[in-house]
Amino acid sequence: MEMEKYLEILLYNIVGGVTGLLSQREREKTVELQKNARGLEESYQKLQHQSERIITIEEKLRRAEKLSTLGEMAAVLAHEIRNPLGSIRGTAEILKDDYKPGDPKHEFIEIQIKETERLNRVVEDFLQMARPQPADMKPCRIQEELETIVTLVANDARERNIKLVVQPPPAPVIIKADGEKLRQAFLNIIINALQASKPGGSVIIATKTYQDGLCEIQFRDTGSGIDEKMKNRIFEPFFTTKPDGTGLGLAITKKIIESHSGTLLVESEAGHGTIVIVRLPQPTGEYS
Repeated sequence: MEMEKYLEILLYNIVGGVTGLLSQREREKTVELQKNARGLEESYQKLQHQSERIITIEEKLRRAEKLSTLGEMAAVLAHEIRNPLGSIRGTAEILKDDYKPGDPKHEFIEIQIKETERLNRVVEDFLQMARPQPADMKPCRIQEELETIVTLVANDARERNIKLVVQPPPAPVIIKADGEKLRQAFLNIIINALQASKPGGSVIIATKTYQDGLCEIQFRDTGSGIDEKMKNRIFEPFFTTKPDGTGLGLAITKKIIESHSGTLLVESEAGHGTIVIVRLPQPTGEYS
């Protein structure tokens, strides 16, 4: 009888030991599987990040190829279009003197002159978009550049009955940039914002800095906004929704910002205005 109890106890111990060993191995296997799962998740995230980088690089290569083609065409356009345009305008201005204001022919000639000016503007913008331009990089105070542009467009804002405000940053923001090109980029953005806003609206410009050395300039308007389909195309050369637009203003602006190692983003929703965000690197401890 005692032997049976002894064997029963021994059997229970053996079963318990085996069960414990199996449980431990199960736990170890679970931990190992969890570790493998985390490794797979990390690998997936790395692959996704690399895939996004490849897509971005491909887009940049396509844009560079497109710009290269534009550059090759620019010289031909300059010769074949600009010179004849000058001759056409000069001839039209001479003919206009032969007719008094109010005469239909006088009005037709004025239309001709206006259209030649528009076409010449398209060619100028195209050439500026296509050809590489040397940059004169110097310390630039962002607030001063913005205030200069606002002074230039202040009269236009008043005529449109649009409030134009430049909010000063907490501290001076100084970057290394080509001031003339930067002003051109800011001017294009502000003009677009004014044209998009209705009378009684506003365009607010604000600058802030980040600890990672970036400065951000936001141009916020109260216009009708941009739907998603249009927003994906606004930086395409020659794409425009304006009757007299060239479709190159924002493309040139993006090129200028990127040439300063910056980024240009647009946040917008139809019916809710638009925010154009320019981010530029700000050297730390270099300027005072």
